[in-house]
This record gives sequence, C-alpha cells and structure tokens, in this order.
Amino acid sequence: MSNRVCASICKGLLLSSVFASLCFAQFSSSVQGVIRDPSGAGVANAIVTLLNSATQVSRETKSDNVGDYRFVSLAPGSYSISAQAPGFVKTNVTVTLETSQNLNVPVSLALATSTTAVEVTGAAPVIDTADSRNQATIQTQELSALPLPGRNMINLVTLAPGVTGRGVAAFGSPGSAVDNFSTETQVDASANGRSSNANMFVVDGLDVTSNIRPGVLNLIPNPDSVQETSIQVNTFNVDYGRASSIQMTMTTKSGADQFHGLASEFPLAVGCAKPFFAALEL
Repeated sequence: MSNRVCASICKGLLLSSVFASLCFAQFSSSVQGVIRDPSGAGVANAIVTLLNSATQVSRETKSDNVGDYRFVSLAPGSYSISAQAPGFVKTNVTVTLETSQNLNVPVSLALATSTTAVEVTGAAPVIDTADSRNQATIQTQELSALPLPGRNMINLVTLAPGVTGRGVAAFGSPGSAVDNFSTETQVDASANGRSSNANMFVVDGLDVTSNIRPGVLNLIPNPDSVQETSIQVNTFNVDYGRASSIQMTMTTKSGADQFHGLASEFPLAVGCAKPFFAALEL
C-alpha cells in the first residue's frame, strides 16, 4: 500500500472521529435567569455552573453586564445551578428540567463577610415565568405503568390538553399499526382546529414525521428507551414551527455515571396477565 493511500485513510479516520465527537443528540430544553444582589441589581461576570445530577457533567458560563445567563440544548433531568462572584456567598439551586422547557431560574446572592464560610441553597420558583406552553409531559415512570397496547406510546398523545381523536388509527386504515415496530403509523389526533396532517413528531431533535405523508410517523421508539415525552399544542419552539396541530417531542434516556440496565417483558395481547417488569442497576 502506497504512502499516499495510507495518508488518505488516516485523514478519513481522523475526520470521522472529529465529526463523531460533534454528533450529540439535539436536546431542546434550556435554562436562563438573572444573577442579582440583595438590592435586586444584576451581578455582572458571576460564574454560573450547571451540573447534571445523573451524569455529573457540568457546564460553566458567566453572567453578562446586566446579570443574565443562559444554558441551551439541555437534556431533561435534574440539575444543580451554582452562582458565585467576588464579595458574595456561593448559592446553589436545584431544578428539574422537562423536555422542550425553557426554565427561568433567577439566583439571588447574599453579601459575604470576612467570617462567611457557608453556601446558600435556594429553590427554583414554583411558577416558570419564561414558559407559557400548553402541554403535557409524560415521564419514564408513567410510560412503564400506563397500559400501552403493542408497547406503542403514541396513543398517549390524546392525554394532552386540547387534543381530540382516538390516538393510533385502527387496523385496516392505510399505514395503521398498534405496535412499536411499524415503519409508518397514522395518528388519529389533532389540536388547534387543525387536522392530523399538521402533526409533528421529534425524537432527540430529529424530525421523524414522513415527508411524503404529512402527520405520519416513520419511527416509534420503544417506551423503555424514552426518558420523557412532551406533547404541545401551542407556543411551539421555533425549531419546529411548521407544526400547527400537535408537536410530540420524545427524549431518549441519556444514561448516568453508573452502569445500569433494564429488562422487561410484556404480553402481546391486550388483557393478558400483568406485565413483568424488572430493572438492574450496578
């Protein structure tokens, strides 16, 4: 093999590794807020750290000249937000982030003294003033407990406020199926006075709606692999603005900092014995 061929192969492998490292799931949640002092004024250049409680992966930023900060493209889950600045006590706030949620978390810093050696722990506000979505969020616990014929979670779309319809279309209609192995699934559900053709389905930032048949799914994830799903009927994120009826965003499990696994078995026929469910974490 010539040196030129070897060099080409090495370059190809190098480029593949670089692009592979950049191909993360495109999550749609975000956290924003303002860092304030006891008088209510914004604190500029405060160091704000966001820590994922499950993976222990952290991200850091600084507040701008008016005290604002923002973290984007976040996976749903539990996070810890800490803020610190010279002359102030470090403050920690614990929050829970949902799929496609824009969470507003203001942080108030207390003045430090020469004898101060503590961290202040706060709580996230009960009402999120940065988000006005009309939506329903279904988490992995509900996906495991709710009856899902054929293990198809798309039927749960009818649980969201403002949604009408039967869910997955009955057998006999084009593209219909009740299990999660179908390559195309017709959904009988709509909102905002629109038809089901205006529905949109997203998995980890990837649009899985058919380009040929509007409103039809090309992929249904196994509910055991889904962390949570958000079903919105208005105030969509601009990333998915072409959906005028229902936007169903599904986020798969991103793992944690410990080895863990899942085993499950469910009967195929509706009305059979209670499903067996078991989980193992190491």
